[in-house]
Amino acid sequence: MKISFLIHTVYGIGGTIRTTLNLAEELVNRHEVEIVSVFRHRDVPLFSIDPRITVVPLVDTRVNSPTNEKEHPFQLQPATFFPQNEARYKEYSRLTDDRVREHYAASDADVVVGTRPGLVAYVAQFAPAGAVRIGQEHMTHNHHKAALRAEMYEHLAAIDAFVTVSEGDAKVWREKMPLPSTRVLAIPNSVPEPQVAPCDGTGNTVVAAGRLATEKQYNVLIDAFAKVTAVRPDWVLRIYGGGDRRPGLRDQILKTGLYNKVHLMGPHSPIEPEWAKGAIAVSTSRHESFGMTLVEAMRCGLPVISTDCDYGPREIINNGEDGVLVPVGDVKAIVDALLKLIDDEALRRRLGAAARESARRFDPSQVVKEYENLFEELAAGTSPRGSVPEFAPVADCVVAADGALVLTLVSPRPSADEAGLRLMCVRTEGSTEVRTFAFGPDGSVTIPASEEFGEGVWELFAEMAATGARSRLGSRNVDQRGAMHAAERLVPGEAVRNQVPYADKAKGTLVLRSWVRPVHAEAADVRLTGKKVTLSGRLIGAAPTGDPVLVLRRRGRPARELTITGRWEDAYVFHFTVPCAQPAAHQATAHDVWDALLRYAPDAQPAKIGRVLDDVVMKKDIYNYPLTILPKKRKESLARSVAKKVLRRPKKRVRVRFFYTASNDLALNVVDL
Repeated sequence: MKISFLIHTVYGIGGTIRTTLNLAEELVNRHEVEIVSVFRHRDVPLFSIDPRITVVPLVDTRVNSPTNEKEHPFQLQPATFFPQNEARYKEYSRLTDDRVREHYAASDADVVVGTRPGLVAYVAQFAPAGAVRIGQEHMTHNHHKAALRAEMYEHLAAIDAFVTVSEGDAKVWREKMPLPSTRVLAIPNSVPEPQVAPCDGTGNTVVAAGRLATEKQYNVLIDAFAKVTAVRPDWVLRIYGGGDRRPGLRDQILKTGLYNKVHLMGPHSPIEPEWAKGAIAVSTSRHESFGMTLVEAMRCGLPVISTDCDYGPREIINNGEDGVLVPVGDVKAIVDALLKLIDDEALRRRLGAAARESARRFDPSQVVKEYENLFEELAAGTSPRGSVPEFAPVADCVVAADGALVLTLVSPRPSADEAGLRLMCVRTEGSTEVRTFAFGPDGSVTIPASEEFGEGVWELFAEMAATGARSRLGSRNVDQRGAMHAAERLVPGEAVRNQVPYADKAKGTLVLRSWVRPVHAEAADVRLTGKKVTLSGRLIGAAPTGDPVLVLRRRGRPARELTITGRWEDAYVFHFTVPCAQPAAHQATAHDVWDALLRYAPDAQPAKIGRVLDDVVMKKDIYNYPLTILPKKRKESLARSVAKKVLRRPKKRVRVRFFYTASNDLALNVVDL
């Protein structure tokens, strides 16, 4: 079996590189293995690589290399196939798109493994036909922004398996992003047996290792060690790793007078000889997807003290048996655990021996068995998506008078061999939701008006159940006339609901926008008269009590709310007059945004004011209201002499205008001109 790992770069140093090499070096004993490194930025990798492993660099960015491609014309053009919300998006380009595609177009790999989100997207799109496609998650579900998760959904749905490094994180992915056709499972990272003798439990050194990054909370560790060294002054702390927090940590060490007790050792590879110098290992992370350093230390025979952060540590350490778990950020608990191990050498030895034995389960030989079983199961034909022909369905969509949606395939034409074709509606904001509906023999499907879609954007896919082929549903014609009567279909006492299909002009795909609001203020007219704006609308879903109050809530900091009392024109129709000078007087930035809400009862949470009960999906560029220009309020703290100079300059002005947001909610902005 030929196995190909696609990695950002194999020439650097980091957890993903280390665990990829651990896995590859064990697999190469029985398989052909290649590591495809998108970038090559130095001559020789920092980690040693088994010569049996083929390393394939795709884009050479070495400064002194005659083939340096940093200024390649395609390297200066943005990537099309790499997710735009990926952290490394700016490093990718049309050149990386082309090189990855070209490599796998000529590849005979049986298995292709992507090692970060953007590379998983590449694997989904470019892996050879028939190859098993695997995505690895080296961070966590919650680490990624919602925008990236939304962008990744179709790629994760197109691969055969998605592997996290902890069962806790796999469970979150399964719950929050259902992937019916993709196996989501946990396989831990592997750590080989150290090539140095284990520590003997003696000595007076506490060791920590990892990136000097905020989430590692080394500042908490230093605070805790200050209390430890005050009562055990012969002990020292060594912190290994590099990162952008080094200057701040160095300042903290100097200010606390710990410069003889706490040392920033810099990156070390291999790290095992440094672990073996210690008597205790410690980790104070706020978040860990796995905890490679914990396993490394345990394999070297160190007892480990770790914060009980998300997922990793609690699946690695058996508290009190082979290590100690403490609450995240709890300085006292860290101090107590350190002093307990410092003062009890026998306990250190016992926990260290148990840690070394327990960590054997992370040996590459054990972890590789899980991967080999996965590869073999998928290669046996349980997921043939890699060999299916291209599938590009296109549909017409009609909103019926009662609000139901009727979709009809126009390409490919319905036929008997397309039995099992289904529509998948997917929302990836927050927890992913999936709704599925079966196409009939005539190629049409009806989504009843009673179907409950959560508020947000729903992407539409068509999937052939027999083959696993899945594609975004293309759009030909979208008849939205039924959505124009959404207000007429409202049932008193029920939540506001409206589902409007539309064509994404950039992608040519069919998308559904849903609004669901138990209490809603539907905006009507917005009129500018002089320097005042009159605003009217109707309250839906609740009975008003007392006068209506318009709440203008400023986004960002400093937070601020302005209130304006209005009147009810009948039982539910509200009316407000808004002096534009009021929000302008409280301007905090060059571009303030104030959200508009309706407080319809003194003890009720304000309801959003918006316009969602019609067929217009994006009102922001269509409903344009006139603006008011006012003089910018000057700061009263200016000295008189400065004020005189300012008065000679042209007066600064601001623009005040109501507008609709991307979600069709009403807002107001105050913007410097």
